[in-house]
Amino acid sequence: MAATDNTSRRGARGKVLSRTERLRSYRYHHRATLKTSVLKMLREPLQSLLTILVIAIALTLPAALYLGVENISQLSGGVDSSAQISVFVKKGARDPALTKLAEQLEGLSGVASVSYISAQSALDEFKAVSGFGSALQYLDNNPLPEAFLVQPLLFNDASRLVAEIRKMALVDDVQLDMAWLQRLDALLDIGRKLVLALAVALGLGVILVVGNTIRLAIQSRRDEITVVKLVGGTDAYVRRPFLYSGLLFGLMGALVAAILLASLGFWLAEPVRNLAGLYQSQYSISGLGFGGFMVLLLIGGSVGLIGAWLAVGQHLRKIKPN
Repeated sequence: MAATDNTSRRGARGKVLSRTERLRSYRYHHRATLKTSVLKMLREPLQSLLTILVIAIALTLPAALYLGVENISQLSGGVDSSAQISVFVKKGARDPALTKLAEQLEGLSGVASVSYISAQSALDEFKAVSGFGSALQYLDNNPLPEAFLVQPLLFNDASRLVAEIRKMALVDDVQLDMAWLQRLDALLDIGRKLVLALAVALGLGVILVVGNTIRLAIQSRRDEITVVKLVGGTDAYVRRPFLYSGLLFGLMGALVAAILLASLGFWLAEPVRNLAGLYQSQYSISGLGFGGFMVLLLIGGSVGLIGAWLAVGQHLRKIKPN
């Protein structure tokens, strides 16, 4: 019984050792394959550089457009709080009716504040800023109506509030003072969709570029692949160096794209600050950031890996040892 236990322990130890050796060999082959892929890229600098630049440009264009849209969105967000709804009351409204209307406006959901502007206050302000003070004193009656300024909590709620306020009996007219922001939001939405469409189109282009590069590499190593398959090399073993090459092309292209985006941001920073200063603003453009940089690397590596996988899967099946 003891002899059986000892034999089983030696068998178990041998099995563990075999798995450890296999894992060690697997890691060694990955390191060697990665090193070989890097050296191959360095041995063909012009072809590698052209492939990396094509990938970098394809990643830079949608990323730059995305950053532009997001910066404009942040700029518009700074003026959302100044959006006001002007509510003009019908002429002849008495104080009790005005008080009731103010309570109705304050009771609406999404309203931050309501302020009342009397007709006389509006006329005095118009006299002060228009320069027609001497002419306006000859008017028999004040032509300006009583009004309320309604401040919405969110700019997106402004259209709904305007529709609800128009239904009130005492209201003569309603104007949204920052309606241009709605047009800007619509344009930004179009811009985001254009970014997505451009990113998809250029992503497919990157996959084709990487796939063509890997296809050429496979053709140049056709005899080597045939020999490896003759001695028992698996498809995974043969595929691995080409996948590493595609991954490296994608990562290097993303790194160059990040450098191009940073350079573009640095180039535009001073003109944007000067323009913002003319409007008494401290606005400055936002760059890619660490999170955006990591996303760009992930996208670049993914499209490179996908392009290599598709190319290897298509052409590797055609290489069969005789």
